[in-house]
Amino acid sequence: MSADSHREASREQWGSSAEVWARAAEEEETGASASATEWMLAAAGLRPGERVLELACGAARVGFHAADAVRPGGSVLCSDFAEEMVQAVESRVARTGVENVEPRVLDAERLDLDDESFDAVLCRFGYMLMSNPARAMTESRRVLRPGGRLVLAVWGAPERNPWLTAVTDATMDRLGAPPPEPGTPGPFALGEPERLRELLAGAALEEIDVEAIDAEQPYDSLEGWWLRLREISGPLAALLDALPAEDAAAIKSAALSTAERYVKPGGEVVFPATILGAKAHASKNSPA
Repeated sequence: MSADSHREASREQWGSSAEVWARAAEEEETGASASATEWMLAAAGLRPGERVLELACGAARVGFHAADAVRPGGSVLCSDFAEEMVQAVESRVARTGVENVEPRVLDAERLDLDDESFDAVLCRFGYMLMSNPARAMTESRRVLRPGGRLVLAVWGAPERNPWLTAVTDATMDRLGAPPPEPGTPGPFALGEPERLRELLAGAALEEIDVEAIDAEQPYDSLEGWWLRLREISGPLAALLDALPAEDAAAIKSAALSTAERYVKPGGEVVFPATILGAKAHASKNSPA
């Protein structure tokens, strides 16, 4: 699949899950995603009056927290390339009355924004899914003011995230599919710290720090875990929905069997999870 074809398919798949993401944003966030947000906000060190760009914002959970941090006088541009996601953020802004959040449709790889116009760029679980993360990081660097911060989170290595690999491994086994080629967009595409450092350095960013964040992914039950993954993961849901019923049922059965080891006595399921958090600065001098 070409990069453009992947981008359009991804846009459609994530757009189709926007309603679920919007509902989830009304609930208190828990698990690894909450840990990622906490780490990112601490690393970003946002201050009142700053201008922030959030990329691949989804329901803008991170962006709304950032909006609190930059008051008074600061603002957050919450962007996503899926129009449905941005519409969900627009509805949330209207409902909550938040005045310093602007939702906008933007492609992170082709930002229609002025150079050196933001103090910080935030991206939680976005770069790893992009067709060309190197280009996206270069664009992020372009819109940062000298000394500005880029702060991101991606999922760590697959073996450290069984909450998802239980499903992806079952799917590949059932379909006889080989593991994705290195660099293929996906949840674990940037799960190696050195790969992340290389991309950030290649985007002319400095003072690069990459940190592993150990967390947990809790669910109320095995069935709740399965349904939640299908709801929030546009590409996974699209793949499973396209399969014959027999294959989809076999994948679910194998995934639930693998996940049983993480069931607690009361029926709750708690998976270990690992995130990579990264922070880098734009040089105080313009890149050559």
